[in-house]
Amino acid sequence: MKRILYTISVIAAALLLPGCSSKWLDEDPKADMTADKLYTSESGFEQGLNGLYSLVRGEREGYGYTDAFGATGLRALMYIGGTDNYNCGAGASGEFSAIYKNWATANVATDKSLKSVFSWLYNVVLAANTVIERAENPDVEWDGGKERIVAEARLLRAWAYRHLTYLWGDVPLVTVEVTGDTFRTDYVREDVEVVRAQIIDDLRYAVKYVPWQPSAAGRASKGVALTWLSEMYLAEAGTGVDGLDEEKLELARHYADTCIRFGPYSLVRNRLGSGEGCAFMDMFKSEYANIESGNTEAMWVMQWDRASVGGGNNLMRFSLRPKFDTGDKVADGVSISYMDESRGGRGFARTALTKWALELYDKSSDYAAGVIDDRGSEYAIAKYYVISEYDEISDDAINAKTGVKYAAGDTVFIGCSKTSEAGIRANGCMTGFSGLKSGTREGDNSNWPYTLKYSYCDPGYPKNNESHNDQVFMRLAETYLLRAEACFKLGRTDEAASDINELRTRAHALTVTPSDVTMDLILEERSRELLGEEQRRYTLRRTMDAADFVEWITSRNGKDSGMAERDYLFPIPQDVLDANVSLPMEQNPGF
Repeated sequence: MKRILYTISVIAAALLLPGCSSKWLDEDPKADMTADKLYTSESGFEQGLNGLYSLVRGEREGYGYTDAFGATGLRALMYIGGTDNYNCGAGASGEFSAIYKNWATANVATDKSLKSVFSWLYNVVLAANTVIERAENPDVEWDGGKERIVAEARLLRAWAYRHLTYLWGDVPLVTVEVTGDTFRTDYVREDVEVVRAQIIDDLRYAVKYVPWQPSAAGRASKGVALTWLSEMYLAEAGTGVDGLDEEKLELARHYADTCIRFGPYSLVRNRLGSGEGCAFMDMFKSEYANIESGNTEAMWVMQWDRASVGGGNNLMRFSLRPKFDTGDKVADGVSISYMDESRGGRGFARTALTKWALELYDKSSDYAAGVIDDRGSEYAIAKYYVISEYDEISDDAINAKTGVKYAAGDTVFIGCSKTSEAGIRANGCMTGFSGLKSGTREGDNSNWPYTLKYSYCDPGYPKNNESHNDQVFMRLAETYLLRAEACFKLGRTDEAASDINELRTRAHALTVTPSDVTMDLILEERSRELLGEEQRRYTLRRTMDAADFVEWITSRNGKDSGMAERDYLFPIPQDVLDANVSLPMEQNPGF
């Protein structure tokens, strides 16, 4: 089920794939499997849908962002990095992390990552359009799967336009297959509201025909469409907490409520595995990520497979954990330099958790009373290394706490003082994060806590960049948080608190009262629950205007520099503007 079948369809246009010329219209296909041959049977459409999902899966895969490196860019950094959760700080270079290091000079229309992502997203749009349009061919013999296949294609088209509007605002809206007859160089950027209307229409169709359980491993379910409908109506209701469209808030609550109450999903409250750990983190382990492994919370699980045709690979661990193979000392005289599976494999230090995001777990815990939020526990956040026999220990490596030399099996704590560990348990490094050093280490190359949600490498290949573990892409917890937000904005704070407490109780964290609930608390709770998963930039864009967006991030992100209100959106890639030769296309303000 993990094998993604290849399909080739005509999905290129000069505007939407910058750098292509119109010569492709006159060329004969180089492959036997063309769209005309593929989309003639239901099985052909299933293969086409597999190809479409393969494109979508690229959100967590690598791409080549420069001419000098391979596919080591992670598209997911387009919404994870440069926010209140993750900064890119010292040592980060290349792709989106380069933009976040210096917004003022690097967030430009000629950036290769922006061009690559824009093209990739329209690849998905055009491939989806091909499936949708050709499904209406009366010569195709269907065996009951037409509506579901079209619905999944429309869901993925909505997925692409959702990305595009959050990243660029007004964008061209294309809902037809691009052929020689429909090829254009006069595209217009449609208002976000117009594009969102199409997203909502596609999602409503998906709700009707996409099944509650995925039609195949790696595919989306009805819960995904319901959750995104809730989010879209929250976005349409307005930013802030005043002057909001109450009718749209009611729709947002309705769709989230439908998913939670009537879907087959439920929060993972009990352990899926054994040994040390917690229920919250079990579902991120490769062996329990999938629905058939007991993960009742999953609505969409992306699939990868090593050494198989179309198996793909992901780079989440590679980009979301610091590297330690540089031998940087985490305690005086101790170098954690050996890579193995127990340490999750190689990291690349493109991003680092912000101190603000880590300290949120201290606010939802009461360490003195033994209340520790599982989401910020040692099972969820890497806080220490256990020294192995292969690490480097110098003769003067004395543990200040014990007074004796460090040895294999000892623990060294990440992000704490190198010179004294005598107060580690008191200052919170073991349980919480109040003892973390501020300043240069935040966002540095190493010696900083990181999420364990993606701490997985292929057995026997700890030094490889890529991984091949299946990963939860969307889960019910986010739906709860969307319903909580809708209820809060409707003045139903008791219901909002109840939804938040469903997650907090699962995590053994402190609970909240209705009077505690504010928009800030909801944003903080999303960070605690969805750290490293959430498309955080989109959440902040959806809930704030440009001024508040910049203030919120810059006051919580201690490393990324130069963000201004223009960076509320990315610039339209220059190649896209240049290709629209028949009609000038407007650039975003400030670029």
